[in-house]
Amino acid sequence: MTRIDASTSLPAADFRAAADVRAEAADKRRKEKLDAAKQAVEALKAARIDTAAVQKEMARRKLEQIKEQIRLLKQTASMDPRGAAREIARLSRELASAVKAYASAGGSSAEVGPAPAAEASASSEAPTQDAAAGETSPATEAEPAAEEVPTAAARAAELYRQIQNAPEAQARERAREQREAEASDAADFIKQARALTKALKEILQKVAEAAKSKGPEGEKDVEHAEKALAEVGREIAFAESAMPAVLPTGLAA
Repeated sequence: MTRIDASTSLPAADFRAAADVRAEAADKRRKEKLDAAKQAVEALKAARIDTAAVQKEMARRKLEQIKEQIRLLKQTASMDPRGAAREIARLSRELASAVKAYASAGGSSAEVGPAPAAEASASSEAPTQDAAAGETSPATEAEPAAEEVPTAAARAAELYRQIQNAPEAQARERAREQREAEASDAADFIKQARALTKALKEILQKVAEAAKSKGPEGEKDVEHAEKALAEVGREIAFAESAMPAVLPTGLAA
């Protein structure tokens, strides 16, 4: 049997072509895997954002419910001081829970970072070379001044870079707008929570003495209300510290 020498049976060009095909197939598989991973990450981000939005909306609705109950409590507090103190404690606990839920929902996770160094280098070097080649004048034309060539190439490279980075810049702008919207929403939520806390404190101040006059049980009712109000204050302070990326500073009560 005649043995076929693989090294001489095919031209070198065919080996290179086969290697190129394999490399192209490998690159395609890597790209498909990368695209699938990106899609999975985007799906997770969307799910997280939807869950956070629902959680924040529920917290806002809870604040509205508490606001209405405080309005009714103001009208009846003097009739039953001890009952009013107990109601203040209950509403304070619900308010603290709503603030905690809002804070745990967090802010936006959409962050757009700079392009990887390798990609940035490639996108900036490639156009520079092309632009420099494009600026080379034919032999029949006058050669441009030596200092004009790098200037023209730099302009072409910058234009190319801007075109390449346009989608990324748009994504950064959308992320910035989303963070600003979250900051406004968070500031409004904290403002409302502080206002409700203040209203509960004012009611307690009006009924505390009358409730305490009912004896030790009345004193306990007032004490429980004070502790619940203090817990609201702690939750609000924690909410502010837990949302530094979206909540402006200086939101004093």
